Amino acid sequence: MTVATLSGAASAKPQRSSRRFSWDVIRVVAISFVVIGHVTHLASHRPGIEPYPVMIAIPFGTATLLVLSGYFIAPTIRKSSSVGRWLRGRLARLLPAYLVTVLIIYLVSRTVVVHFNGATHQDGIVGLLFADPIVPADRGPDAVALWHVPDFNDLLLHVLLLHEFNTDFFHRLDGSFWTMPVQVAVFVGAALFWRSRLRHRLSAPTVLWGVTALSVVSQPLAALWLTLPTATGLYHAHLFAAGVAIYLWQHDRLSRTHLVLLLGSTVLLHAFRTGTTLSVIAFTLILVAMCLATRGRDWDRLPVLRMLRRPISWLAGISYGLYLVHQRLGEVLARALSEAGVSPWWLRLSIVVGAAVVAAWLLTVLVERPAQRVLTRRRRRSTEDDPAAASAAVVGGGT
Repeated sequence: MTVATLSGAASAKPQRSSRRFSWDVIRVVAISFVVIGHVTHLASHRPGIEPYPVMIAIPFGTATLLVLSGYFIAPTIRKSSSVGRWLRGRLARLLPAYLVTVLIIYLVSRTVVVHFNGATHQDGIVGLLFADPIVPADRGPDAVALWHVPDFNDLLLHVLLLHEFNTDFFHRLDGSFWTMPVQVAVFVGAALFWRSRLRHRLSAPTVLWGVTALSVVSQPLAALWLTLPTATGLYHAHLFAAGVAIYLWQHDRLSRTHLVLLLGSTVLLHAFRTGTTLSVIAFTLILVAMCLATRGRDWDRLPVLRMLRRPISWLAGISYGLYLVHQRLGEVLARALSEAGVSPWWLRLSIVVGAAVVAAWLLTVLVERPAQRVLTRRRRRSTEDDPAAASAAVVGGGT
C-alpha cells in the first residue's frame, strides 16, 4: 500500500502538461448538466415562467466541477514558486468575473424584475438602485407571485462572499453563487496548509481522510449554526479531497485501496445528500471517467470526440463564465420570453441557452481573462503557468 506525504508529491518527477482534451470533455459534460438542469427544472418553478415539457434534473454537475477543482489544486500549488502567488492567481481567476456578474445581476433585478412585479421605483438614483420598489396594494386575483428584488444588503453580502450566511435563500442574487465562498475558503485553506509544517508530517491518506471526516461531521454543526457548514465550505470539502486523491493516485502517491475507499465515501455522501438514484449513478460514472482520463490515452483519439474537439474545447474555455451567467439571467430572459408570448418551448429553450453561451463568451474575453492577466502580470513566468491546470482551478473553469 503506497503511503506518501503530500509534500512528497512535490518531489515527484516533472509531469507532462495536464492540458488534456479528456478534461475538457468532462468539464463540458458537467457544466451542460448544470445549465440544462437549472434552465429546464429550477427555472420552471419560478413564477411567471412557462414550464418545459421535459425537465432534466440530475444534480451531479456542480459536484463534478468541485472535484475537478480539487484535482488541479495539487499540480498548480506544487509547481508554484510561491504559495502567495498561487493563491493570487486562483483568486484573480475567480473573483473579477464573479463580481462583475454580481453587479450585472443586481442591476437587471433592480430594473427588469421590478417590472415583472408590476411595481415602480422610488424617486432618484437611490430609489432606482437601493430603495424598496412601490408595489400596488391591489395586484388583482390573477397576479403572478412576486419575485424578490435585491437590496443593498443583498449586494453587499454577495460582494463580501457572505451571502451563504443568510438563512433566507430567496435573498440570493443567483442560486449558483453558493460555490464562490466555498472555492475561496478551500483555496485559502490549501494555501495555509501548504505553508504549514503539517504537510511534512502528515501522510496523504491522513490528510484526505481528515478532510472527508470534516465534511461528514460538519452537518451536525448546522444544529448550532444553520449556515456554518455550507458557508465555510466544510460541507463540500470531501469533493475537493476526492480530486486531490485522484491526482495523487495518478502519480503513484496514493494507493488504489485508499483511492477506491475515498471515492466510495464521496459517492456515499453524495447519495445521502442528494437522494436521487440517477444523480448517484451519473456522479459515480463521472468519477470513474476522471480516473480513466488520468492514466489512459487522451480522448481525442476517439473519432467522434476528435471531430468535436474544437467546439468542446471552446465551451470548456468559457465554462466558468457560463456557470456564472446562466441561472438568474436565464430565468429573467425566460420570464421575458413567456410574457412576450414565445410559446414554442424549443424556441424559448434555444434562446435562453444560446444567450447564456454568448454572455459567457463575452464575460470570458472581456473580464475573466483580461483581469487575470492584469492581476498576475508581475508574477514571474515559470512552470506554474500550466494553462489547463490554472484554468481548471475554479468551478467551471476551462482553457
